[in-house]
Amino acid sequence: MTGIRESVKRDIVVNASIENIWDALTKPERLNDWYTKDAKIDFRVGGHAEMNHGWGALTSGTFTEIEENKKYVLESEDGYFKTITTLKEEEDGVRISIEYQTPFIGEEGEAAKENMAYGTFQFLENLKSVYENNQDNRPTMWKSWIGIIHTTNNPSDSSERENGTKVIHVADPSPALEAGVKAKDVITAIDGDAIQGYESLERTLNKKDVGQSITLTITRTVRRKKEQISLDCKVSQYPVEY
Repeated sequence: MTGIRESVKRDIVVNASIENIWDALTKPERLNDWYTKDAKIDFRVGGHAEMNHGWGALTSGTFTEIEENKKYVLESEDGYFKTITTLKEEEDGVRISIEYQTPFIGEEGEAAKENMAYGTFQFLENLKSVYENNQDNRPTMWKSWIGIIHTTNNPSDSSERENGTKVIHVADPSPALEAGVKAKDVITAIDGDAIQGYESLERTLNKKDVGQSITLTITRTVRRKKEQISLDCKVSQYPVEY
């Protein structure tokens, strides 16, 4: 494994017993209620897990540490990726913390890091919804797409800093490419709603209807000068169905 391990951590409090939450995280039939499309779990130290999360996302690993109702660690076979899940009882319920450890290299690494944090919190919010309101929100998750890889804008020169998310890559074909979006563009608003960073764009975009036309406000640097432009972009369905 190369690179320095960095971590992504998200947490949420769910009003349920710690035993119910432990089961929700470790039993295949309960994982399928809120997180996985299909889970195969041998829950013991040295046991293997294979999880289909939907949307083309698959993960697998081996359990290397288990403390019942407290913590477990799942590590990929190559040691590249580690997931640490911890539970803690609080006054309002159980705090669930999920931490990923893996190297994140360059801007694409930062984009992957933010994508992981956003996706994790989406599923944690769904766990809370399922256990507190009996409502599974997965049909509303990852439904809209314009075809970009992006990361919260964070230029090295602090004087150049502005809110928004920086485009790293534009898929070909994609609605963004057709609209004229380019790598290094900074998206600062969608339909006039300010975009603060990665998660802001994802949440704003996912509220739009497939087939809808949206207006992207973009800051683009041309010959070292910044220009603000507006591009009309069609919203497409997420390219991989749940």
